[in-house]
Amino acid sequence: MQTNSTRRRFIAGSTTAGIVAVAGCLSETDGDETDDATGDDDANGDDAEETDDATELEDVDYEVWALDQGTDTIHVYEPGEGETEFDRVECLDLHDVGVDIAADADIVPHMIDFSSDYEYAAVACTAGRRVLVFRTEDYELVGDVETGPGSHMAIFSPDDEYIHVDVIDEEAVARVDADLENESFEEVDRLELAEDETVQEAGIESASPICHQFDGQGRSIHTLGPSYHDAGVVIVDHEAFEVERAYSGDELPANCGTMPHFEDGKFYLTAGLPSDPEEGEDGVGEYYVYDVEADEIVVDGESTRGVDAHGFWFTPDGEELWVLNRETNDGVVVDPETDEVVEEIDAYGPAQSDDPAERDAPDIMWTSPDGEYMFVTLRGPAPLSGDPHAATGVTPGFSVLDIESREIVDVVEPDPIDDYDDDEVQAAQEGEADAPAIPDFHGLGVRVLGDADGEIPNSPPF
Repeated sequence: MQTNSTRRRFIAGSTTAGIVAVAGCLSETDGDETDDATGDDDANGDDAEETDDATELEDVDYEVWALDQGTDTIHVYEPGEGETEFDRVECLDLHDVGVDIAADADIVPHMIDFSSDYEYAAVACTAGRRVLVFRTEDYELVGDVETGPGSHMAIFSPDDEYIHVDVIDEEAVARVDADLENESFEEVDRLELAEDETVQEAGIESASPICHQFDGQGRSIHTLGPSYHDAGVVIVDHEAFEVERAYSGDELPANCGTMPHFEDGKFYLTAGLPSDPEEGEDGVGEYYVYDVEADEIVVDGESTRGVDAHGFWFTPDGEELWVLNRETNDGVVVDPETDEVVEEIDAYGPAQSDDPAERDAPDIMWTSPDGEYMFVTLRGPAPLSGDPHAATGVTPGFSVLDIESREIVDVVEPDPIDDYDDDEVQAAQEGEADAPAIPDFHGLGVRVLGDADGEIPNSPPF
């Protein structure tokens, strides 16, 4: 479905978290399905009253692509006006778009990345063993490449010539040729990390790549995992497509996020480990900073003030790096000039509690191009990935935080968890064969539709 982007009047000052909820893809007609939205009517009414005196800021066009890996669905939202903060403009059921996979097979869309002009989106699908490429203008599937089990993250190279894929279960990095002009995609090379001499000499026993980004030096930096106990870093020369350096978990125990500095020769990585209440063990929440020019660690494990450090993102002015902790539903703001924590985030999801079973589990974040909002995915009560103790959440969807106030101003719940009864959720949690698919949001991306006025582009590698 082709839709026209609306012009967004950004609203600042509202601190009430209203929930916009549209079940599944059932109401998808002309992008106005939120007229029948369900949720907290009183909260939405309060929002409408609070925004009467709000400051109207600059208009910007963009879309939020939210990946529900629990139901194999991609929801696309654009900013709205008035009482409804965000309108859903597209809902992609991946079993209906032409994916070359059995009808009853799980696909699990996990992470998303855009080409440099935002005209194409690459979606890595872990259970589906593949990467899907969508033309963003009309949401059409134009590429479907089987890259292997545990295809966790797929991102475009800076020149858009390739899509590199971290394939967890095969301990490999797949290289997919991306001929965007002809919309042709095929795997052309593969790095078998476990067999690489440099990796072996670093003392790395498990070499499963998790996430990566490009460092501005012609290389990509890959974290290893998924467990903190399998952490490490592998640096790949992009042109030669071979391993240049490798660090074991003893030296650099990063196992999740990768983020290049927008200007300086620095690279940020996160390290997270859930706590283990049964064994009485504390978890880990840390970030590291690597000097890509000197090839040395310059910040060696700074605390993120919580447990299970995971996703992070720069604000478009380049002044703040936000980091989240998945298990404790909190995080910090890092000053990229000093690489020190300058502020804490109390909660990324509205359900915050001392009881892990009653608090949200945030995962991936991305900013609006004007720097007004930070969008953060929230996991469901039956997560398909991550340690259940840390990844089990309350409200599946994505939250909207005002960057200036650090407060949650909206929660978008495309497939309301209240539509599922307790028995269905429990069946999914226990992995029963006939259990229904339960929403579980993980990946998220913000597609810029026009020119953004931020100091830096809205996504790495900058």
